[in-house]
Amino acid sequence: MEKTDSLTNLLKQSTLEISTVKANKILVSLGLLAEKERPSSKYVGKMKKYKALTEQGLAYGVNVENPSSPGQTTPHYFSDTFAALLVLIQREIK
Repeated sequence: MEKTDSLTNLLKQSTLEISTVKANKILVSLGLLAEKERPSSKYVGKMKKYKALTEQGLAYGVNVENPSSPGQTTPHYFSDTFAALLVLIQREIK
């Protein structure tokens, strides 16, 4: 199985100085990441937002189920293809 890690951890290890929030916005604009919603388990009628890799995004990582929120995923990125993903992010930085 390929080694994966969170975007936050991989960005910390890179030389690119960009926040996880900004990187996520870029990945959404590139169609690699999508914002999804699920019903809140605490508040009836409220929706919680989370991010998941799209079909295209799965080339760069996997959606790991969040143990504290079943049915919700957290994107984890492949360590060995993260450099290629960084190139895509860098091209979009304005």
